[in-house]
Amino acid sequence: MHVVSWSCPVVLSVLLTGCGDHDRPAGMHASFPEAAPEPEGGGILDAGFQDGPPSADAAGLCGNQFFQVTSEPPNLYFVLDRSGSMLDRASPSSTINKYAAVRKACIDMVRELGSTVNIGAAVFPGSPATNECSTGRQVLSTRRGDVPGSYEGNYGPVTAAFASAINVDPSGGTPTAATLQSLIPILTPLSGRTSVVLATDGGPNCSVKYSCGPEDCIWNIEGAELYGEACTPEHNCCDPKLLGGPGVRACLDGTSTASAVMALRDLGIRTFVVGIPGSEFYESLLEQLATLGGSARPTTPRYYRVDDVSSLGDTLRTIGRQALVTCEFILDEVPPDPGYVNVYLDQQAVDYDPVNGWSWIGDKTLRLHGDACAKLERGEVTQVQVVAGCPTKQPR
Repeated sequence: MHVVSWSCPVVLSVLLTGCGDHDRPAGMHASFPEAAPEPEGGGILDAGFQDGPPSADAAGLCGNQFFQVTSEPPNLYFVLDRSGSMLDRASPSSTINKYAAVRKACIDMVRELGSTVNIGAAVFPGSPATNECSTGRQVLSTRRGDVPGSYEGNYGPVTAAFASAINVDPSGGTPTAATLQSLIPILTPLSGRTSVVLATDGGPNCSVKYSCGPEDCIWNIEGAELYGEACTPEHNCCDPKLLGGPGVRACLDGTSTASAVMALRDLGIRTFVVGIPGSEFYESLLEQLATLGGSARPTTPRYYRVDDVSSLGDTLRTIGRQALVTCEFILDEVPPDPGYVNVYLDQQAVDYDPVNGWSWIGDKTLRLHGDACAKLERGEVTQVQVVAGCPTKQPR
């Protein structure tokens, strides 16, 4: 059995064995026979699904014809908060600031992933020297990572370009919503699967569309002071009437940010939310963003909370493994009969169902949908198998 391994817990095995000219799956205008004919000399192609697919070396498979699987490298797009608070030290004992720590961990991740992914990046705000709330900007267009062994030294040309692109000085506010929204036309045309890594140390702000009470004023949430007076429920530091205060730009822009994340998800783009120290004040919002973005962790906190930047590298590796998981599988040859193909997740047959199972999206390409895809993305699946030889399993 051919096995394709990624640097993630999922192992994909593909076994295809043609069994003649039978009806096509639903969705390809056909009905299904109740059972496949038994091959000569054995009955391992029993149409039951209880015991999972047969092993690769089992006797009696119809031709023992094995096919390779290819997959398009996924896109991993970094959206990095370079606001003024990222100038704070990464930890009490650290000699570098938070942004420098994030930058180093991201560079290490890009180098390690190499050519298994396509890499792109944006930072926000975009031009804080002229406008502290300027919408973030792309600093590296998406491109294939470095091929291992194709360069000398620690960095290949793509990793070096990435390192240079995100080498910016922290300054300004946190226009998260506007930045994510502006990236939609940039990310949508990318071929293959796309994931966004959003790393931030605070709550999104910079919206001027509404005012807010003290419960949504970032200065109040973080317990700041304005001219020596504490920002309390009785003293709203975001009150636009306060001369010299932050005004409405310091209002938490949670609703717009959630809408931007949902818009990305509706386009099939997941958002992984990484909370750098300082973001703990906004845990409920970051959990909401992770859930809406399709990357929620199975336990609380649902987002990737980093309390110690020394663990940031491990956090990004975990995200990288998940980003490499794909719900779309390409066979190197067209199966002899698509009506006799089944998909198994950990030896459990998945229904042919374009809502919560799987379906063909091409002559030799299939995709998991809904619950089946979500289970794979959450890391709950250790093996995926595509097997031909029995009638495609249909919903009951």
